[in-house]
Amino acid sequence: MSMKDLSTEEVLQKLEEFGLNVTEEEAQRFRDNEVDGETLEYGLTDNMVSYLFPGSFKKQVKFNKFIQELKDVVTLTLEQVPEECIEQPSTIESEANRRLPAGFIVPPFPRDLQTRLDNKEACLKLSRDRHRIIRVLHEAIIEYTMYPTNAEYVQVVKALIVKYPVLKDLEGNGYHTWHQSLKRKFKAERAPLVHEDEVRRSKEKFGHKRARQSTEAARTYCRSVPGVPAIIGEDASSIGRHVNILRVQYERMQPDNSIVKDCMQRTFAWRRREIADGMTVEDILKKYPFLRTPSGLYDEVDRIHPSSVNLCRRLKEGFTSVVPKVLKLAQGKTPLAKIYVEAREEMLVEDLQDVDFRAALILLPYIFKEKVDQFITLGQCDAESPYPTVQLVDNNWKIAFTRKVPVSVRVDGVDLCRGAGVEEGVIAAFCAYFVFNLAYPPYMKNTLTFLQRTMNITVVGEKSLPVTVTRMINILY
Repeated sequence: MSMKDLSTEEVLQKLEEFGLNVTEEEAQRFRDNEVDGETLEYGLTDNMVSYLFPGSFKKQVKFNKFIQELKDVVTLTLEQVPEECIEQPSTIESEANRRLPAGFIVPPFPRDLQTRLDNKEACLKLSRDRHRIIRVLHEAIIEYTMYPTNAEYVQVVKALIVKYPVLKDLEGNGYHTWHQSLKRKFKAERAPLVHEDEVRRSKEKFGHKRARQSTEAARTYCRSVPGVPAIIGEDASSIGRHVNILRVQYERMQPDNSIVKDCMQRTFAWRRREIADGMTVEDILKKYPFLRTPSGLYDEVDRIHPSSVNLCRRLKEGFTSVVPKVLKLAQGKTPLAKIYVEAREEMLVEDLQDVDFRAALILLPYIFKEKVDQFITLGQCDAESPYPTVQLVDNNWKIAFTRKVPVSVRVDGVDLCRGAGVEEGVIAAFCAYFVFNLAYPPYMKNTLTFLQRTMNITVVGEKSLPVTVTRMINILY
């Protein structure tokens, strides 16, 4: 039975089987609002889910996981490759032009690996197992062709995931990392054969002929804006009055938060338009001074990407669960990991949770083979970066791990805000990318994309997660 055919009572029954204990009051909400399989297939908003399970984040998260798994069971099916993607064999065709049969069958794996797969062990978390799986698939495919088409790659990895659902990626379409790994395997194996006539002819036939973009064109650091909010009920005159009110409030020792939030909301669409039109960071901060505070940046991102849970809480809840694994993976990758271990040994037990959280944020870039010193720096940095940078006032990493040291966030050579602790600086710097429409820099793209995913921020029109990030999610969660 497909998801769409499930009745409300059958949905409630499956929730119980899934391990989510639904109270009678919650079950009645399902009945009153006709939450059946068809409703789940169309999708529920965060507000709808929070209404069904009020006061329990755990139930809301489990419910979202239940829907995801239910959809996976229904939608992940092996699709036959379209006939136009399959070239019919000919007696005069070369070996390089042979095609994969439409009914590709996943071959057996080495005995120990096969046993673990049959026992539904998560073999995708270990690089050694992934390499063995890819090698077996590669050997099976080369019996037909050394140049599979993209459709054939997809056909094979879909067959793999259908047969062994435990290998499914936790993000995206479920097979993206396997798809990319298999393509890289073929590319690596064909490289030594580049001078052979058959391989050269196939490379000319199947290789990409698109001209590469110029380096200068790729250096832009503006984020693509899918749509700027419409300006309704405001004009230059009214915006000017709101801006004056904000400046008056900013000069006070204790600003009225309700007035500040109201004026920031009223000027929001106008401000987004100004930023999209190229207004400089310095001019934006002069006009809207409350963006110079960490809380002001958090609120702005919440306006750009609304959520029932504020940004700091989203990071705390989403990142805390992976802190131990991040710290474990970072060991041996940087001298900072050793400094953290030494600092941790000197701390009281009740302070360890904050120390570990702070250390995981600092060491996170290293598990993606990215360098933290291009994002978090000790003291004043000589070279100004157009990207947000967290600068620690203290020049001691051990203190940065163990205390909430004063930090300064700079963007494009301008002091953005000041905060207390690495965690506050990291969140403020992350927010700056969205507030000022900045694309992630190449040297921190994977780290920042992972943090974005951790905070459940989805940008319309954005590409799927990088393979590196998806693989790390498979390992950490």
